[in-house]
Amino acid sequence: MARIARALLFGRNPSQHDTFDVEAEAAEALGFDTYQVDLAALLNGNVELALEAVPHQGPLRLLYRGWMLTEEEYTSLDEALSERGHRLTTTPTQYAAALYLPLWYPRLARYTARSIWTEGTVAREAWSEAARVLGPPPWILKDHVKSAKERWEEACHVPAGATLEDFSRTCENLVEERGERFERGLVVRKYLPLKVYGRTPTGPAHLEFRLFFGHGRLLAAEPQHEFDVEVPDFSSFEPLGRRIDSPFFSLDVAMLQDGGWAVIEVNDGGVSGLPPGLDPRALFEPLLGTG
Repeated sequence: MARIARALLFGRNPSQHDTFDVEAEAAEALGFDTYQVDLAALLNGNVELALEAVPHQGPLRLLYRGWMLTEEEYTSLDEALSERGHRLTTTPTQYAAALYLPLWYPRLARYTARSIWTEGTVAREAWSEAARVLGPPPWILKDHVKSAKERWEEACHVPAGATLEDFSRTCENLVEERGERFERGLVVRKYLPLKVYGRTPTGPAHLEFRLFFGHGRLLAAEPQHEFDVEVPDFSSFEPLGRRIDSPFFSLDVAMLQDGGWAVIEVNDGGVSGLPPGLDPRALFEPLLGTG
């Protein structure tokens, strides 16, 4: 039986800055091979061109690091790689488990903001359900995967006292902002009072950390912003690594005004950006060197 080699597969969005050159160098310094997938070709349905840089003969076990794909797009990538004898470290089902809030929320409901969701973009439906379950605003609005927090006031935050008309306008702005990448439906989350620690060009910055879990273990925790802060002991979060059915995912956690902690977001580890202070080798070595 052929030995399964482990490598990284990088998928880039040509229009966005990324740190994948640094990550590729780090992986290669550890002795792992790296390959590129042409995401533009993949999304246009040209799988052969998309995988031109990937060997035709397997087996490789590939850790995907790249632009966020839908579950369907990720499945297409997985199927194309399987035809060449390769497989992704994270299966499409596992990828979705950490990407879509309706899938991960039931497993982490005790640790995060109360949330409701709909299928589709009917604002009145989301408004009625949110009012019933969450109580009155303030709320946070997103789709099943992402928010538009860069447009906080117009497309993300639903303030106290907002009306159905206000909410509908925020929903319209969210759908417009996400465009073709809008995912599945509306999510409304109860607003959590987070501790403000500083400011960024787009507004207040909270004391927020990104935690990476691999094979059920906490691998790394780093602040999301370049604050000079000591990383707290997050060992109490270790059991959460076994609640999400994924070999590699991230939790974004933030301090509340009362000093407690809450899970803000969950994401597939392969599509989670690395915080400024995190050495990619801290992730790649345990992820690719085991199993």
